[in-house]
Amino acid sequence: MVLAAGVAQADVSFSGTAGVALIDDNGASDPTRVDMFFESYYDFDVTASAESDNGVSVSLGFDIGGGNKIDYNDDDVLEAQGAAATDADVAVSYAGWTLTVDQAGIDNLFDDDFDSQDVSIAGSIAGWSVAMTSDQEGSTSSYKVSGNVAGVALTFTGTDVAAAGGDATKIAASYAMGDLTLSASVQDEDGVAEDEGKIGFSYAMDAITVGYTAIKPGDVAGADEYGDEWDFSVKYSAGPMVASFAIDEADATTIIADYALGGGASAFAAMHDKAGTASDLTTVGLNFAF
Repeated sequence: MVLAAGVAQADVSFSGTAGVALIDDNGASDPTRVDMFFESYYDFDVTASAESDNGVSVSLGFDIGGGNKIDYNDDDVLEAQGAAATDADVAVSYAGWTLTVDQAGIDNLFDDDFDSQDVSIAGSIAGWSVAMTSDQEGSTSSYKVSGNVAGVALTFTGTDVAAAGGDATKIAASYAMGDLTLSASVQDEDGVAEDEGKIGFSYAMDAITVGYTAIKPGDVAGADEYGDEWDFSVKYSAGPMVASFAIDEADATTIIADYALGGGASAFAAMHDKAGTASDLTTVGLNFAF
């Protein structure tokens, strides 16, 4: 299919996912359902792209979906998959830079839990990756700069979106020495309780990876030193199986297992025991990619 003179043939691709899950979460993801319940979903993505003779590429993407997908390996939220087909994003790329426009659909680069940004631009300068986003109506923005210095991977992020920390900045660094990776970060947000520092490591031993992070929280009563808060995890990955166990200083425990069944299908099981809350989660299910 030829779009116009001087424009190369367009490529159109289709992809999607679908799944079903049995969930018991004490009403955390949906307060109207406090016992076990089933959820199913589908998400169908369409992408069209073309490149002009002068090297400018343009892509258009949109997705349609229905139902709810349980986010069992992040924040346990039931994510609605009912995006309208009219909610499209357009990206224009040239000389290594990409401009993307998607009204209220672009992730904040400091905290991707918030996707209210409208436009982003991303590329590289002197070997450093640079990205910026903006919401014109709300007069907000975010940025991310990452690169390597003497083998140390550095990332700088920031935003002025109030819901994502407001005038917030973060510096993160990591250094790999064979199977051992050291990491550290420090962030500064509006409100001293949100300021925190982290130091940690991960060590890979064949199929097993062990990780530990010591956290220095902000202005939190009884916790102001590294190690007053901490995260510990063990991950096993071999063949089609990936399983992980995590615990923190509050005895909040997470166990997750994923098993690839082949042909784009996978099975999962997850259990999150959040100490001191009624927001525990137990779920099993199947996902399919096509």
